[in-house]
Amino acid sequence: MTHTTNAVPALRARGWLSSAAGQTAVGLAIVLAMASWLDVMGRPMLCECGTVAWWDGDPRSPGASQQFADWFSALHVMFGMALFAFLDRMRPNWPTSWKLLATLASSAVWEIAENTPMIIAMFGQAEGAPAYEGDSILNALGDTLFVVAGFFVCRATSWPARIAVAVALEAAIAFAISDGFVLGTLRLVGITV
Repeated sequence: MTHTTNAVPALRARGWLSSAAGQTAVGLAIVLAMASWLDVMGRPMLCECGTVAWWDGDPRSPGASQQFADWFSALHVMFGMALFAFLDRMRPNWPTSWKLLATLASSAVWEIAENTPMIIAMFGQAEGAPAYEGDSILNALGDTLFVVAGFFVCRATSWPARIAVAVALEAAIAFAISDGFVLGTLRLVGITV
């Protein structure tokens, strides 16, 4: 009898998590937990340069990785696309909402990891890379929204279109600021570009 009694709250919780309200609450909790953790880590809420902007296109400016969006936002779009493709392949029977929550959680984990001293040093000290001192919380929230945008771009497009979008974004970053997944990875492994 105890087994049945314990099962009822679990079933109610599962039903709540299946609802739009429950999934929205979980998604907001993930984002708030990420922002709170970054705050505990000492990340600034806004750019300490004294300005707040939607976009900062200069990777060497004081607002780099501090404003809502920058050239690296495109990398987060590609990350969201990759997460959707991976989850869709690994968990094809999951509803889109569960895949989205897994993507949000993955993005939150990355934003926290990206702002640890070890990763900041690794990205900021790679030869030829723009200086990197970590993200503001505003930028991390923007990055998370760009991951979600990439998730939905991937969900709405075919494989050829996904590849075209990823190549176009990578090329734009490479030509605009001499960075991106490919050039950044080459720098991290010690190849000067």
